[in-house]
Amino acid sequence: MIKFSWRRSLGLTLALATAMPLLFGNCRRIVPIEPPAHYPPGIDTAAYSQIPQSDIYEVSVIRDGVTRERQLVFQSKCPEYQLGYMNMTVNDQYPAKIFKGRTINWTTFSFSGSVIVEVKLLSQSRLAMSDDVKILPSRKGIHPMVNGNTIAFRLDNPGQFSVEISDSGYKNGLMVFANPAETNKPDTTTGTYKVLRNATAADANAAAPYNGIYFKAGVHDIGVFHVPVNIKNVYLEEGAWVYGTLIMDGNPGVHIFGRGVLSSARLNYRQSHCVEAITQSNNINLEGITIADTKYFAVRLIGKNNTVSWVKVIGGWTYNCDGIAVYDNSTVSNCFIWANDDNIKVYRNNIRFTDNVCWQLNNGGMIQLSWGNASATGVTITRTDLLHGEWNNDAVNRGVISCVGDKFAAGGMNGLQQNFLIDDLVTETPVPLLFRISPNPASPELIHGMVFKDWKVKQDTVNGFHNYIQGGDPAHPFDGFVFDNFVYNGTLVTADNWLSMMKMNVANLVTPTFQ
Repeated sequence: MIKFSWRRSLGLTLALATAMPLLFGNCRRIVPIEPPAHYPPGIDTAAYSQIPQSDIYEVSVIRDGVTRERQLVFQSKCPEYQLGYMNMTVNDQYPAKIFKGRTINWTTFSFSGSVIVEVKLLSQSRLAMSDDVKILPSRKGIHPMVNGNTIAFRLDNPGQFSVEISDSGYKNGLMVFANPAETNKPDTTTGTYKVLRNATAADANAAAPYNGIYFKAGVHDIGVFHVPVNIKNVYLEEGAWVYGTLIMDGNPGVHIFGRGVLSSARLNYRQSHCVEAITQSNNINLEGITIADTKYFAVRLIGKNNTVSWVKVIGGWTYNCDGIAVYDNSTVSNCFIWANDDNIKVYRNNIRFTDNVCWQLNNGGMIQLSWGNASATGVTITRTDLLHGEWNNDAVNRGVISCVGDKFAAGGMNGLQQNFLIDDLVTETPVPLLFRISPNPASPELIHGMVFKDWKVKQDTVNGFHNYIQGGDPAHPFDGFVFDNFVYNGTLVTADNWLSMMKMNVANLVTPTFQ
């Protein structure tokens, strides 16, 4: 272990910053460098006093080895169950009980080049400090320094990172959303944007002569906002906190972007999806924002040809807090998706999810194939990191991959999944359930071609459940299943071991291929 004094000159700070690639590449415990005693805040915290902030973590970002910015760290708490409060229903009592006392804390910033992120644990009343600190996803190869109650790590590339202190620290966890630097910030001098400060819904609706809305830094409250058809650009500036939702109804070609936050905290449960596009609202481009405090679907884009990138979804605790759903010919990339219902939803053709980080609470499938009437061919899901899968039972709608089908036996809800590739999937922590592909036979659900390639997954074999791949119709068995370099709890899955090792329950399945 190498240690450096906290009390050093600025010159030494710069010299050590230059040497950081070597230090971080080879050492796990190094005492962080002390920066200048006084540093400018990244954001005026007084403007955000009404927004819940973390009492557990403090985060600073050191840029160029010199400029130190204090970051706002927000906090989402599992709500207390009160029947009828904000339209809470009886079912809401279950997740409220399971996650009682839990929080998720998060911060967001943008950068280019390299930065050092410093995290201080402010209080150990909920979380004890430990030398056992991980920065996930592990594929990023981030090795933190630990000294006392301070953690520091270097970032050379943007991404979504979980700071995990000991095995149970995730229960009051910290997410660091490190965004790429913006390259398309609008020019407000052109007259095409309505610039809003501390806006209400009336202010937003007054943007009729414009084709863009620009939410300045500060707190806005727009409620359930139906984006007018003349508005094709909605920009949330870094530092903008917008209470409300954005709905496109018959309004294609809308670009929603920026580094601000869209929060549903002031809405009732299941009142509105956070970002929704319906009625031929195709070609939606959603980029860069954080969607917080979800109370229904985070992103529901049921038109075609959509793009979602660098979006962060966090803080939904109750059921029906689904993640991201997009329809035909759409892509979702570099997102963080927290959900307490289905996380990644792939119900139509030619959908592609790449380079996403997920966190699944106790309900829903991380990948959901169908709740009936899903017809999807040519779907690719690649480089997915599941930080936590917290399922407490093996119900049909749970697991890393689920296919519910016609759950309520309504009939006539036929489904087809064909030519799927799901590759490079990692579970960072052991999960209780991997496969729950067992659609209700009340409606035909056909699967032809499902390739699981380069999986590195861990399952809790003591407290976990069996796995299921069960077709509902002997006359039309599932076929084309391939396990290609599929590693389960450190062991390569083969034709000889897959049934017993994975406790796999199968029915109406043509024997998979193993390679």
